[in-house]
Formats: sequence, structure tokens, C-alpha cells
Amino acid sequence: MKKIIFFLLIACMPLGSVLSQTRNEKQLAKEKEAKRKRDEKERKKREKKEKKEKAKIPENIEVFPKNFLFKPKFAYPSVIFNVSSRKKNGENFNWKPSIPGVVGAAIRIKKVYVSAAFKLPSDKTLIKQYCDTKYTDVFINIQGRITSWGFFYRDYKGYYLKDYGKFYSNWNEDSLGYPKSNNLHVIEGGLNIGFNFNKNFSLNAAFAQSERQKKSAGSFLMNISERYQRIETDTNIVPPGQKDNYPNLDRLQSGDFLTTLISFGAGYQFVMGKFHLTPVLLAGTGVQFQSYVQSSFKRFWINVPTYVNGRAQFGYNGDNFFANIIYGIEFNTIPIKESRIRLYYQNIEFGLGIRF
Repeated sequence: MKKIIFFLLIACMPLGSVLSQTRNEKQLAKEKEAKRKRDEKERKKREKKEKKEKAKIPENIEVFPKNFLFKPKFAYPSVIFNVSSRKKNGENFNWKPSIPGVVGAAIRIKKVYVSAAFKLPSDKTLIKQYCDTKYTDVFINIQGRITSWGFFYRDYKGYYLKDYGKFYSNWNEDSLGYPKSNNLHVIEGGLNIGFNFNKNFSLNAAFAQSERQKKSAGSFLMNISERYQRIETDTNIVPPGQKDNYPNLDRLQSGDFLTTLISFGAGYQFVMGKFHLTPVLLAGTGVQFQSYVQSSFKRFWINVPTYVNGRAQFGYNGDNFFANIIYGIEFNTIPIKESRIRLYYQNIEFGLGIRF
């Protein structure tokens, strides 16, 4: 009897193994099916997201799939601290910082564009002839399809009197260089909010070159700017013979100016294959709150400034590499009693970049 039971057990062992194997196969099949369903769900979700993203892109715009951009650049900036009389009395005069050129770079990660530049060192001859200017210029921009946000900071210390001849008749430029104001210090920082009213016109394609415009198109533009400006001086910025025409500016030691500007304009991009040309112009006005210190007292005032911003670029926008030349000019005013200060910023930039 024992032998019979033993042989039955031996005979049933393969059957148990088969049953166990069947259960494992069913479990694996179940897990495989669950994974397939998860993958299918993720695929549909991804396709839906991609379809939604593509629907946001206008027909006239080609977006490059690469999220990173790097552009070394060389620029020649020109800054002018221009003073004129609001009463049409006296001579205009211009102070300029000494900037032989700047080198920098721009990077873009998805929608965030950051640009920074550093002044090339001046030799002793240039410092003696003009002045030793301390310089900082940083720009951060977030450009959307309709709205852009731009943060900027500019700092210039050390200026020379460009048109000194009409004030210093016997000045010896060969031995003294230009008349200097080493303590004239202008700081400016703020926020620009821009609006583009045509989705088929791309400022990104024009200036940041993170995408490409297929056909020529333009748009009406609007810009809101909130900016803080500070001027510091040692009361020597009014040239000889002009103090009676600029009595308040002659006594100026420092001033803080908070300005809200609204400007309107337009831009248009001419497209010729992968080459493009884009002019942009905006002009406007706003309100300026002034608090400045003169040699004998402090004054608070409210004034109405003017503002103009123009840019133009010509470039090549390839699939991986791009290059452009950009010219920009901006000026805004700071009226102080009988004086009108115009801050001009001009810039010519040469850039060559890559996307990856």
C-alpha cells in the first residue's frame, strides 16, 4: 500500500509543477497587460499635450525643438548724457562715458533669455584722453507669444565732456585730454512689459532667434515700463559760462527719479528665406516722480517725460546656427526745472550663436 502511495506522489509532482508554472504565467501576463495599458495611457496623454502645444503655434511660426541657445557677442555702446534748456537759453552740452567696446554672451533656456556684457579694458592712453568709466549692463527677458517681461540694470560712472570746445576756448586737449567728471554716476533699472497683437509676428524670431518666421508679417506693439533712475554728481556738470542758464542743475548733487512710461508703436519682419530684416519703433510718455538734492536744499517734484525706443536687425536664422547685427537706440528725459536731461543709449551688436 505504501508503495502505491509513493508511486502516486511521484506521478503527481510534475502536475503540481505545471499548475504552479501556469499560475506564474497568468500573473506575468496580467502584469504585462497592466503595463501596456499604462504605457498606452501615457502615450495618449503625451500626444494630447503635443497636439495642444502645436495648436498654440501660429501657422506662420516655426519653433525649433531645441530648448537651449548660446550666443557670444561683441557690441559697441554709445551713451550720451545730454542737457538742453527748456527755456531755449544757453548752450546744449553732452557728457559721455568712455567705453571702447564690450564683449558678452546671451543664453536662452526655453523662454528665458539672459544677456550680460562687460567692458573691454581701457589702456592708459584712453583713460588720460577720455576717462575711466565703470560700467555694468544686464538684461533678462521672458518672451511669450503675446506678452514679454524684461528686467534691466545699467550703471555708468565716469564721463567726459564731448563738446568742450565751445566752453573751454584755451583748453589743451593734447596734454589734458577731455574735461572729465569722474563722479558723474547714472544708475537705471526697471521692468518692461511688452504686448504683441499679431501671433504671426515674432519678436523671438527677430532678436532672440529661438524660432523662425516663415513669411513677412508685422504687428502693432505696446510697452509699459516702470523704471528707477539715480544721478549722482559733484556739482561740476554745468560747463563754464552756463551756470546762469542752468542754476538748478548747477547745484545738483543727487537725484532719484521714479518713472512710469506707456509707449506705442509697430514692428515688421521682412523674410527672405532664412534671412530677415526687422525694424521696430515705439514712442510714448508718462509720469515721473522726482526727489533731488541741491547744495542748499532738497526738492520733490512731478514731471512729464518723453520716451522713444527703436531697434533694427538683419540676420540669418538657420536650423542650428544663426547670426545677426542689431542696432538699438533709446532715450528718455528727466526734466529738472529749466533743464532737460536726455539719456541716450545706442548700441551696435554683432552676434553668432548655436542652438542645442
